[in-house]
Amino acid sequence: MTSEARGGSPELRIRLAAEVSSVPGARRFVTDGLKDWGREQLVDDAALCVTEMAANAALHSGSTYMQIGLSDLNPAVRLSVEDAGGLVPLPAVMPSAVLTTGPGDSPPVETLGTTGRGLAIVSVLAESWGIEEHDGGRRIWADLAGDGVEHEVRPPMASHDLTTPRTGVLPADWATVRMLRSPVQLGLRIDQRLDDLVRELQLIDSEEGPTPPRALAQLIEQLVTRPAFARHMGRRTAQEAAAAGLEYVDIEMTLPREMASGVRDLLAADNLADEICETHHLLTLRSTPEMVSLRTWMTECIVTQAEDGAAPVPYPEWLERRG
Repeated sequence: MTSEARGGSPELRIRLAAEVSSVPGARRFVTDGLKDWGREQLVDDAALCVTEMAANAALHSGSTYMQIGLSDLNPAVRLSVEDAGGLVPLPAVMPSAVLTTGPGDSPPVETLGTTGRGLAIVSVLAESWGIEEHDGGRRIWADLAGDGVEHEVRPPMASHDLTTPRTGVLPADWATVRMLRSPVQLGLRIDQRLDDLVRELQLIDSEEGPTPPRALAQLIEQLVTRPAFARHMGRRTAQEAAAAGLEYVDIEMTLPREMASGVRDLLAADNLADEICETHHLLTLRSTPEMVSLRTWMTECIVTQAEDGAAPVPYPEWLERRG
């Protein structure tokens, strides 16, 4: 699915929590978008660049969210990562060695500190790149030509015309899932319980049952790792709602459709973990009926919307249907 951006160029966009856990999601998003466009020759450089750009935003922007953009300039592509980076002075993100480098006096990438090395790598791989600061924050952009040419470390260019649409448009095999009227506190308890459960299961030295506790912990951890960027987006939304004193909130998350099957498997593993909570007398208690109900609804939201394109069903309405 594409969108006509300014000038007629296709544009893909996604909003993610500005956390390191979102970086794999940004990389997968850009990779899938380029493959949709038949631009596989750009995947390696684009994946590396967006990894560094998104990590920079997550670590140094002080922002809550970040926007990942991919524009087809034909033959080049433009990557952009936008955040509320105006909260952090630019020298804290880019060391002066990169900001002031001129032609012919580029410092070797390996001599740069950890903070600036990522964007220095972007400057080497990109045909051109820059940083735009505005009232709402900061945007880092990079144009990739796919010509295989590596450049010297270069300072960012001056402000670039980066007007882009604000609607989130996705690669063909991605879906946006909406969980309407989700109970805020109950959802946060479920999320915290899952983390507590994995930690405790990993400590149990027992081979009892068809799925030993430690093996189950590894399975759950594996199942939550792949869509971690979507999970953290949902958690960030719920945390903000809790801080605002809201009882219910609409949660929106974006993920590849194929990950819905893993969410279904996670529900089954979580149900199995409830049995172990009692048989092994864990400190983490068995889920309450309300927890089981909410996580079942959340799973159905993801699976039916991602796999079947179903319309979202608000949680109170879903409860009424179940009687």
